[in-house]
Amino acid sequence: MTAEFTAAAALKAITASRPGERPSPIRDAAFDAVRTAVAESLRGATGLGGAETAVAAVAQAVAIAEKMWAEVRATPAFALGTRPAACRKGCGWCCHQRVGSPAVEVLYIAERLRQRPDASTLIARLEAWSGGRPCVFLADGGCSIYELRPLKCRGLYQVDARWCMSTYAKIDAPVFGPPPSHEYQMPPKDVFDGAVFGLALPFHSAGHDCPGVDFVPALKAIIHRPDAAQAWWRGATIFPAEVRLHDWFPPLPKASKAAKKRR
Repeated sequence: MTAEFTAAAALKAITASRPGERPSPIRDAAFDAVRTAVAESLRGATGLGGAETAVAAVAQAVAIAEKMWAEVRATPAFALGTRPAACRKGCGWCCHQRVGSPAVEVLYIAERLRQRPDASTLIARLEAWSGGRPCVFLADGGCSIYELRPLKCRGLYQVDARWCMSTYAKIDAPVFGPPPSHEYQMPPKDVFDGAVFGLALPFHSAGHDCPGVDFVPALKAIIHRPDAAQAWWRGATIFPAEVRLHDWFPPLPKASKAAKKRR
């Protein structure tokens, strides 16, 4: 992707339905709600306080998305029109895949993780991680940072755990009964996918590179850098190139000398 970035082009790419996909009012509503709130929070955010504002905006985005998801799943239309999810604590098969996360979300999770009472245990597990799957935070079939899990994780609700077992964990599902179903609940995916890009776009539009990154290795790269958010806000490169996902946004054009002086 080499085209020069513009907010209008990114917005068009995000909200346009892909071939074979239906338009999603839920995804668009989540995108608009989060984008509007984050952009308002960032308005006027400068200097050292800008990084704090950026991290706080992630919590705001999560709250908006969770509230919308709660409202959606409380509707009769969802209850009557959506197959029940198989997801429950003790399953954990979905935790055997790479998870994309906006760079600013990783900064937020790192900061909150360092503040937890069990931080030393969780960070030690992260330090010991040397690649591969499952997720380093999967323990006893459950997520050990559940309340901090990325937005992408929040939207995944499969209707057949056998499909997750065979697809993500690469374990042959039992042959008894019908074949595993790949069906998943679309409304939560729409809510949290919309929130992901609604969170990232205002930062990217403002000139703060906010790529999608591979969550676990990106988190490991900054977990011992309490200054990571400040460095990122100033424009430093804090994530290794190999953790960047290249299908989210085009690279930011280099800032002009005038823009650099304004910073």
